[in-house]
Amino acid sequence: MIVGTEFQGDSIRIGMIQHDSYGEALRIIIDFAIDKHRHAERVVDVRTELSDLRDELNSFDHRALQWLHDRMAAAFRMEYCLNADLFTYSTPDPHTPTQTVSFWLEFLRKELARVFSHHLELPRLILTAALYPNPDKRGMKAEDEIYELTRRLYPEMEMNHSEGEKGTVDLYQSKPQY
Repeated sequence: MIVGTEFQGDSIRIGMIQHDSYGEALRIIIDFAIDKHRHAERVVDVRTELSDLRDELNSFDHRALQWLHDRMAAAFRMEYCLNADLFTYSTPDPHTPTQTVSFWLEFLRKELARVFSHHLELPRLILTAALYPNPDKRGMKAEDEIYELTRRLYPEMEMNHSEGEKGTVDLYQSKPQY
């Protein structure tokens, strides 16, 4: 996970907490994809090369799913920081890091289900990106599709991220401390 600010009011503190739970979040993403892919396989009664690789999965290069994770992590921070009004200039976060991790991982599960309800290809893209790593063209194509999907799903991040690259500084962002 790359920790940085994605929107005005973003919290480096929450980003660091998410960074520390990166492996657990990736496991949730992969388990989600495996579960949905197995279900689809049972429904259509078809096994593929991807199915065989999926069943032998022991590890994968995290970078294939980093963009998806980081966009969803930023969406969580946007909801947590802005909608809950927890990170105004003088109000500290009332939650412990453990509580924040619980909130984040629950959000991730719900967000994966929400996205899947409109984009049934998501589990296949996740598994293809993870199981056919760069330089395999199949994995690279899946990563590109995940990137484009997240750009459409989280346009406010894209807009704010671009503004941040132009040198916008948020004077009220949280300090990077627990």
